[in-house]
Amino acid sequence: MIEVYKTKDIGFCFGVKRAINMVLKEAQTGQKNIYTIGPIIHNPQMVDMLREKGIRPVDDIKDIEDGIVVFRTHGIKKEDEEYIKQRGLRYIDATCPFVKKVRRYAIMLKKMGYKVVIVGEGRHPEVKSVLSYLDNDGIVLQKPDSIDARKIGVVSQTTLEKDFFLDIVTGLLRDAEELRVYNTICVSTSKRKQEASRLAEKVDMMLIVGGKNSSNTTKLYEMVKRLQPKTYHIETEDDLDPVWFSGVKRVGITGGASTPDFIIDKVERQVKNF
Repeated sequence: MIEVYKTKDIGFCFGVKRAINMVLKEAQTGQKNIYTIGPIIHNPQMVDMLREKGIRPVDDIKDIEDGIVVFRTHGIKKEDEEYIKQRGLRYIDATCPFVKKVRRYAIMLKKMGYKVVIVGEGRHPEVKSVLSYLDNDGIVLQKPDSIDARKIGVVSQTTLEKDFFLDIVTGLLRDAEELRVYNTICVSTSKRKQEASRLAEKVDMMLIVGGKNSSNTTKLYEMVKRLQPKTYHIETEDDLDPVWFSGVKRVGITGGASTPDFIIDKVERQVKNF
């Protein structure tokens, strides 16, 4: 029989759990029109489940005429928040507190005269949100580079690898006269990576469970893959291939911060059936 081991920090992180509980509580009141600007979290299966309860993602805030708007965990753009308030729409702010901390530090740095650098992925909704609250007067860096500014203030996307963040900060330090850095990487993200790294060294295979559109899950997979070549990123138990398990005795399972427990449980049961 295949032995299955799971990391301790698995399933929803604090911010995701908080957001899901907030919208489900509202849905239980009988409210029918509940909208999120984009998916509330990056997990297609959970988003589909919420849609069945009347919680629907929309791409454009202007498509919402009534009902309740939910600010997604990654945060929304400043102009979208202003539009919602101007229209008098009811809203639930489910933005992760750790994402709000990135925004708070970024705004503070700008007010203090620093050129703000956000280390992260330019297309990620969290980064877009933070940048919008700077009135798009900031720089997004995805690789080490120098910035033509005397005073530089740095924050990080919450789901980054710490080594990646440090590489970019080191690059900025070479030319900056003054550099102020806030490490805004989420503690939960760091803990998950540490636990996954330790587990990867003890098993014959690793399974990373989570949405293919999830940044933190993808980064977790890439890191573990470097340690354990036999690592697979799956969304559900349907993605499992029996061929993978030939000669495998010990399987490690971990998941992204937006992966529900029920999906992880199904994956574990299926692996044990192999």
